[in-house]
Order: sequence, then structure tokens, then C-alpha cells
Amino acid sequence: MRKRFEYKTVIIEPKGFWGTKYEPADIDKTLNQYGSEGWELVTAESRDYGGSFYGIIYTFKREL
Repeated sequence: MRKRFEYKTVIIEPKGFWGTKYEPADIDKTLNQYGSEGWELVTAESRDYGGSFYGIIYTFKREL
């Protein structure tokens, strides 16, 4: 029998007036929440367009 997976994509955007502030504790909280639900982080990629930064895309997977 082949392994089957499901995937989840989460975008964490910067906060603050200019959208440039990240709180590592908030990111850890989110990552730990998904980890406790059985999700494994597969990739993390920045979201930037034309030199402007819009957050980080996290992709998780877990076995069905």
C-alpha cells in the first residue's frame, strides 16, 4: 500500500505599521500548533513581488 499525504499551506505576514515586524514567539506558536496536530513542515518560502516583502509561506504535510 502506498503512503498518502495531505498538505496545508499557511501564510504568516509581517505586522506593524510598515508591515516589517515579525514576532519569533508568534511564529513558534503557529509552527508548534501544527506540529502537535501531526503536520510536518516541508518548505518555507518568502513571498516577495517586485522587491516588496509580503510574508512567508509555510507548507506542511501529514500522512493520511
